[in-house]
Amino acid sequence: MTAGRRKFLLPAGLAVLLAVALAAVVLLRDRGAGPTPGVNAATGASDGAPTGPAGLPGAGALPSGAPAVSGAPSPATEPTAAPTKTTALAVNATGGGRYPARYSVGAPGVKRYKQSDARLPVPKGYKVLQPHNKESKEWDLYDCNGTVNLDRKYFKAFIYIGTGCHGTVNITNSIIAPPPGSANRAILVNSDGSGKLKLNLTNVTIRPEPVGLGEKSTPLNDHAINDCATCTITMNRVDVANTGGMCLCGARTTIRHSWLHDNYIANLSDPSAAHTGGVFPYGGTGPITIENSRLEPGINAYTGKPVPNYWKAITAVLFTQSVDGSKLQNYSVRNSFISLGAYGLYAQTGVDLKITGNVFGPTHWDAAGGCDSNCSTTYGEWSDNVVGSIDGVPTKKQVPKPK
Repeated sequence: MTAGRRKFLLPAGLAVLLAVALAAVVLLRDRGAGPTPGVNAATGASDGAPTGPAGLPGAGALPSGAPAVSGAPSPATEPTAAPTKTTALAVNATGGGRYPARYSVGAPGVKRYKQSDARLPVPKGYKVLQPHNKESKEWDLYDCNGTVNLDRKYFKAFIYIGTGCHGTVNITNSIIAPPPGSANRAILVNSDGSGKLKLNLTNVTIRPEPVGLGEKSTPLNDHAINDCATCTITMNRVDVANTGGMCLCGARTTIRHSWLHDNYIANLSDPSAAHTGGVFPYGGTGPITIENSRLEPGINAYTGKPVPNYWKAITAVLFTQSVDGSKLQNYSVRNSFISLGAYGLYAQTGVDLKITGNVFGPTHWDAAGGCDSNCSTTYGEWSDNVVGSIDGVPTKKQVPKPK
């Protein structure tokens, strides 16, 4: 790290534990990606930040002596069955061209790969970039006024975008492959509010390298990228694998023609310790646009079968949650495949959400979960959302709008 610079990591522990069925949602810490919510990253002291609804701790359990959540199965009785079985159909089904085929997007030159592959080969013409910090495994981008273009790069690191990074950063035709022991998410955005940042990812593969049971590498169990107060983020033809989710993004975010798959929990003795959301606008205000994308975090893409216990780690493929009365607006999801989370969609907050033309594959609970009386979600449009197979082949059966 450059001398004299003091780096503050964003608190990335913002994931949640969704009490199953129609129960209240309990906030968990999105583990391993940064400091504990409510704790100052520099001093370790409480900073007064919220730790979740009713101040609940993010330890994966209710406080000692807390009453059981009404209507939710106890951990001992939670069903552990795989998702509803479907007839195996074309692996590369695309819903009539609405969303990409598996292994059809991402960095050029990347061939079909397994979740367990130790690393991806370096395609011809790529420049390998090693970490600036060998201990944390980070590659640093501090000052980026104007426009920074990163093309045909193979990052053997996670990317840290520093507080003074303002302007436009284009990452194209590149691979981001954080190695074992990486200390933060695949792209940690920490740009401060003194200027705007436009971050554009096009034809990019984000795929942290795997580790074994009990070993730690934060990018495996965290969202691949986060937003910031003045960020505009665009993802186009981005392949995200071996992570806890695609994006912890709540405003000025557009995801197009992209693919999320192979959520990684093989290193966790308790898969529920991850509990992220595929695309999670935690406390977000919008706008957020997701279109023509394939979001199936629980699939093992190489085999076409679900990752065992995938649902314990992914609260919902699309999950929204309010913070301090925040209202999510201008949220649109269309012409996409949504499959293999505990829920497909679980919207705890949102004003006039627009959900149209999507195919909902198997989930552990429901394609689109209803919310309890504490939620304030409204739908501006809900149309042509249908049930599909695990491979993305649509049927004519409609998915009802959540109540």
